[in-house]
Amino acid sequence: MLKDIKSFRNGLVYGVTLIVPGVSATIFAVMLGFYDELIHKMNHFREDYRKNTKFFAIFVLGIISGAVIFSSVIMFLLANVSLPAMAFFMGLLLGIVPFIYSKATAGSNLLARREALLAVIALVALVLLSQSVDTIEIYSGDAVNDINTSLVLYIFIAGIIGGATLVVPGLSGAFILLVMGLYPLIINATASIGMYVTDISNVELLGDILLTLLPFTIGALVGCLSMARLMERLFRDFNKSVHAVILGFLVGSVIVLPMDPIVYQSGTSPMMIIAGIITLCLGCAASYMMKKKL
Repeated sequence: MLKDIKSFRNGLVYGVTLIVPGVSATIFAVMLGFYDELIHKMNHFREDYRKNTKFFAIFVLGIISGAVIFSSVIMFLLANVSLPAMAFFMGLLLGIVPFIYSKATAGSNLLARREALLAVIALVALVLLSQSVDTIEIYSGDAVNDINTSLVLYIFIAGIIGGATLVVPGLSGAFILLVMGLYPLIINATASIGMYVTDISNVELLGDILLTLLPFTIGALVGCLSMARLMERLFRDFNKSVHAVILGFLVGSVIVLPMDPIVYQSGTSPMMIIAGIITLCLGCAASYMMKKKL
């Protein structure tokens, strides 16, 4: 029972962080200590398929719960208090940096030359990638409308790419969706599930949700499972180097987030800035203390 509750909790955290632009859900999987188990169960599912089926059923239920329940909350926060909200998530990332750095250095004080180079390459690549993101509205009332065949195919491809990021610590699936211009569509479709539950007679809304989330989910599964085996081998054979790349992505995310127009959706009044500083500190302390207790 305790294992099931823990699996659901992990899925819940994964689902919430999954929908926040610039925040890597997988980083929290590493920090909470269930990343290795998750990858292992993906790659060795048949070895104990009954136990693994139960694990993934509970874990995925947690992900869905976190994403569906908090998607509307995230949309509200980004529309009304985006600066403090994103500052909190930035603080969470900053609080993880010492932990990832210790993994990349493996006990020494400084990064080795190869690991330092890999970290810089990852950081620069992420910052350059962020420059391709245009200003996008977080919420659009027409986001889940006019779905056509070409868009469904594009969503499927985005799902594959986004799914691959689900098992690469440091990369944000939501950020990739921003780059591809699909974040408003996916986040709105996810939030619309709650709207449909309150009005199950709305068949048109259900159709739009399915046409959006079904190809994305299938694509995500393909990308996730394809990348999982590679990541297991990389962690086994190049542990320090992989953590150096994660460190680069992590620091890059902290640099990229303040540059994202989403952060300033709700304005930059003195009160917002003060609140942002406070939530930044709270987020940093929260992730640091969370890791300390594990």
